[in-house]
Amino acid sequence: GIMGPLLTANALQNQALLDAGETLVAGENAKIVTIQFLDVFTKLGGSGITIGFIIATLMVARSAHLKQLGKLSLAPSLFNINEPVIFGMPIVFNPIMFVPFVIVPAIASFMVYFSILWGWVDPFNALQVPWTTPPIISGFLIGGWRAALLQIVTIAMAVAVYLPFVRMQDRVSYGEELKAQEDADKASA
Repeated sequence: GIMGPLLTANALQNQALLDAGETLVAGENAKIVTIQFLDVFTKLGGSGITIGFIIATLMVARSAHLKQLGKLSLAPSLFNINEPVIFGMPIVFNPIMFVPFVIVPAIASFMVYFSILWGWVDPFNALQVPWTTPPIISGFLIGGWRAALLQIVTIAMAVAVYLPFVRMQDRVSYGEELKAQEDADKASA
């Protein structure tokens, strides 16, 4: 809540420079961290960039719970809605999933920051897209094909970071499901 107006002001300052006929140069006159930086890149697929969790789950999960959660969460995640994952996993109070949930957005922030600083992606102006705009489309709209590609790379990084944690969680969940099935078989016998 506090950062939104400050980051929006940064984007508006960048736009004012463009309106004055200046070229935005990261590290000189342009603000790098803007509202688009936050909304379109560090909350990609929802807080924690959980779209990476969902894709990793769909790739490797054996647990019925995780498979179903991945399938049900994919469509909302494409619109940056990740409550099904946050509360369905749950990620909240889950020591296994807490680590990537915090690390992935931090890595994404560094990736985006340096992509802008080194001139690979242009600094953002005042153009904003609704927060529910799907990844890749939102990147393309605010920064062209390079920003869209940066979102793809960010999602790939998120999948790579979440993958070992999903495997750990899957072992736990799959073990619990096998134990529950054994207990049910014993009770019915």
